Amino acid sequence: MVAKRRIKNFCGGLAYVMTVLVLLTFTNTSMAAGDESIQHYKMISTVEYVGQGQFTNQVEELFTVREKPLSNDKVQYFISANDLFKELSFVVDRGAQQLSQTTEGSVLLAQVNNDCVKSLKKVTSANIGKTWKQAFNLSSVGDSFPAELKFTLTAIQVENQELGKMIAVRALSEPFFVKLSEGTTTSRINTVYLFDSAIEDIFLSVSVFETTTTMNGFKETLRHEVATCKTDAAGEPVDLKGLGKEFEKFVAKLDVTKGLTVVKATALPQWAQTSGLQAAQASGICSSLACEGALNPVATISMPAAKVVDLQANTSELRTVNAQLAANMGGEGAGGGGGPWGWLVNKVGFWPAAGIVGGGVTAIAVGAGGGGGGGSHASP
Repeated sequence: MVAKRRIKNFCGGLAYVMTVLVLLTFTNTSMAAGDESIQHYKMISTVEYVGQGQFTNQVEELFTVREKPLSNDKVQYFISANDLFKELSFVVDRGAQQLSQTTEGSVLLAQVNNDCVKSLKKVTSANIGKTWKQAFNLSSVGDSFPAELKFTLTAIQVENQELGKMIAVRALSEPFFVKLSEGTTTSRINTVYLFDSAIEDIFLSVSVFETTTTMNGFKETLRHEVATCKTDAAGEPVDLKGLGKEFEKFVAKLDVTKGLTVVKATALPQWAQTSGLQAAQASGICSSLACEGALNPVATISMPAAKVVDLQANTSELRTVNAQLAANMGGEGAGGGGGPWGWLVNKVGFWPAAGIVGGGVTAIAVGAGGGGGGGSHASP
């Protein structure tokens, strides 16, 4: 009789414990699915063109990334900017490593993300201190873009006093060709990401894309340079000083320029507005994925960067955007002068290109270049 009572009490107690555990699990899952994290970034994006004249446009924006966990290891991201766009959103399936439910107009960008993930061969976290190769199969993107895009990647560990140990990853592409109806352009993209030691948070991203052609009987060069740095809500960047000479040499291979002086303003040609900047968008996504070796969190940088370039290619929207930004900055240049590289030198304080950044960038203006954005770079 006593034994039966003990068994009954034990079973009752076990049932109670199981009920509590189920409730706690449900509660924790609900909380996890409902919790949001928020990150802030400053992005400076510059488009330059040189042909029989020069074109340059630069925009600066502070944007916010909200991360909302969903069920089944999925995460939804909401990215908003003060001036450039209202909201960009998408869902990342961490298990399947696929991007879906994108904002209208971002379907092609999502396809590039997903195609690149299918080609990933190595995990960056397992290759710290090494150099390796990565190729992406992009045959489904379209005939104008190369069927394969190849990168050489290197990852190193760096640290500073403020943030401790971090992982820097660099992706240098091999030359690739973009086919146009009039001919071809030869392109390259170089990218660096600075992650936390777990490769979960992004402190810095810098990318330099360049494509060149002589299909019109003279040399034409289109460049897109974009720098993104983690900030607080007010736009003050994280402290990245003191990362050391190794990091300076590491980043120097990005091929940062001094900036463009506009002598004869011209409009951005049609091929550059369309195929040229589309190649910058797609290759930027590829290089970002190569640096992380995964889709999350680099999509929170590469997707808004691609969206910004889309705006910079649209001259009618460009007028409105530039007018807003110039007014908000009160007549100062991007980042208070110096363009993306000057801003990184002055605000972040580590940039190895400090020696080539001596002048400033005029405030973003509209009107030069036939309505294409005439903020001209002063010579350093």
